[in-house]
Amino acid sequence: MLPEKLRYLGKTRLSGIGTLLSMGLVLVVIGVGLVACGSNTTTGGGSNPTPTVSTQVQKCGNVQSNPVGHPLNGTTAKQAEDCFWQAEQKCQPATLTYIAGGVDTITTHIFTIQNNGGQCSISDAMTHAIVPSKPSVSKTYTCSSVNQQTDGLHFSACGSEGDVVVPMV
Repeated sequence: MLPEKLRYLGKTRLSGIGTLLSMGLVLVVIGVGLVACGSNTTTGGGSNPTPTVSTQVQKCGNVQSNPVGHPLNGTTAKQAEDCFWQAEQKCQPATLTYIAGGVDTITTHIFTIQNNGGQCSISDAMTHAIVPSKPSVSKTYTCSSVNQQTDGLHFSACGSEGDVVVPMV
């Protein structure tokens, strides 16, 4: 009986040493990985990387309208539309989201201003849904212009959507 216990203890000790060695190996691999991630050496002759310029897109906000076509919050609508109009005047990248709610429909327009080498363009990514269905696949159109008027922003000639008015009052 005693030799069986000694054999058991020997196996336990050997399996414990194997576990300890395995854990040590894992820690070494993790340590090497951390050191490599923290390294700031460069390859290819020691040249400095070129910084990338990121274009900041201004998110002007959301305008939501009720089934009658009036904005749910006139103050928020005015602020969002003024923001988008000012960005358009300077041809600065910006977005404006317009959600038109009907009795059982929701149409969403995401207007985007892009500056393509000094050339300003306005796009409209539109989706439509009949409640409770999921929205349609987004269709993107280029609008020919946008004008601010007393009743809201008027987007002209936006593909098959035609003219779109984002109400302010």
